[in-house]
Amino acid sequence: MGDPVTSTIIVAAAATGAAGQISAGKAAEQEGRANQQIAERNAIKAEQDAQTAIELGKRNVAIFERDFDAYQSKTQSAYFKAGVRLDGTPLEVLEEMYAEAELEKEIIKYNAKVDSADKIETAVIERMQGAAALARGKNAKRASYFNAGSTLLGGAGKAMQT
Repeated sequence: MGDPVTSTIIVAAAATGAAGQISAGKAAEQEGRANQQIAERNAIKAEQDAQTAIELGKRNVAIFERDFDAYQSKTQSAYFKAGVRLDGTPLEVLEEMYAEAELEKEIIKYNAKVDSADKIETAVIERMQGAAALARGKNAKRASYFNAGSTLLGGAGKAMQT
């Protein structure tokens, strides 16, 4: 073994490098946890938005029904005022209007379900991204311990050569 001052400096440098690597690994894990928490918050928000989409669809159906009923009543009143009987073509017109209204309500419901499903899928993706971020952080922390050990062993080897 050579000069004790040089050996001490080499060992101290290796120890400092190893400590830095461990610190960086811990920081990477903390960042991964923070990103996972953000992703979870985003997922919860997306799930809330999915529920809101369904509720909004129900509200839109109710508004449509109210407006349609008012329009249908006005149409029937106009027929009666004009002395038109509700059979034949006038009845067919009212039935066609009703059928179109039912179709429109189903379209509103369908669109709300599609919007809700998209938001649920967003929640799933957010959670997957959060889990991946956390895993990357943990892996970086684990790797930092191996790198620190390698740095310490390398420093010890150099110290023994001096």
